[in-house]
Amino acid sequence: MSANMPNANLLDDLCTRFILNVPAEELQSVEKLMFLVEQAHWFYEDFCRDRDPSLPSLSLKAFAGMIFRHCPGLAPLQNDKQAIFAQFSAYKQAVPVMGAILLNAAMDKCLLVRGFKEHASWGFPRGKLAKDETDVECAVREVKEETGLDIAELILEDDRIERHIKQQRSKLFIVAGIEETTQFQPQVRGEIGGFAWHYVAHLPASEEASMHYNNTEGARHRFFQVAPYVSQLRQFVKRRKAQQQRGKKKKEKDRAQPSAVGEAEICGHAQPAETQSIEMVKEPGQSWLNFTFDRAAIMQSLAMRLSA
Repeated sequence: MSANMPNANLLDDLCTRFILNVPAEELQSVEKLMFLVEQAHWFYEDFCRDRDPSLPSLSLKAFAGMIFRHCPGLAPLQNDKQAIFAQFSAYKQAVPVMGAILLNAAMDKCLLVRGFKEHASWGFPRGKLAKDETDVECAVREVKEETGLDIAELILEDDRIERHIKQQRSKLFIVAGIEETTQFQPQVRGEIGGFAWHYVAHLPASEEASMHYNNTEGARHRFFQVAPYVSQLRQFVKRRKAQQQRGKKKKEKDRAQPSAVGEAEICGHAQPAETQSIEMVKEPGQSWLNFTFDRAAIMQSLAMRLSA
């Protein structure tokens, strides 16, 4: 093992912080265990490497392998780590995703966020639905975490686009009227690396178009799950502008005819799109599904390590 790799003390701290000190019910399945390992991985990437830049950046798969090897109670998972990781990846893809499409006042531009790494893709602010959250609560939380903007008082449940990609339900609420001068600031570390307003008319409306999209400097512009929403977004903008124009004409007519009373605003609804079929992850082996988490073995091992 390289001198730059996480040492035993750091791995002990990560295991204790994220795996041992959790309620027993959080360790009842391999999927739940892997979510804990994923949280430990985020902490390692965001904080441990910040304190010690000599530590290497690790993929979740490589990091999980290190945790399995280091923690004796997880040793039975070693031989099935490939199948476990494939199953966990498929499980995460089935968790619903919520977010928002933020439009400027003219509704001709929308905000996209870029992942933290330099060549990361651009996409709408969004994230996975947490336990006991409503769709709206998740969208508000994710937008605030990724942009710093609180849309709780702006979001309308009927202004949305809903898609199904693979087995994952995804819903983006459309929020118009955001000032382009807004100073966005992510509330989470190591996740968002940039913000940019993009013209709705210029966004690719198909995955094929995404492959050929270039930015203003002529370089390839990478998108993540933007194309599936573009056609519905353009239809929403067209309807909303038509509604605004009708409302404007009605107000002008009312001013010209003082006896007329009442105004009616027609609220548009973004219709769910067709399900997009994407090849499923192949079913992994099943030998590890009856695995029982040996909490006592981990505690005993760490106690011996700390007393040594």
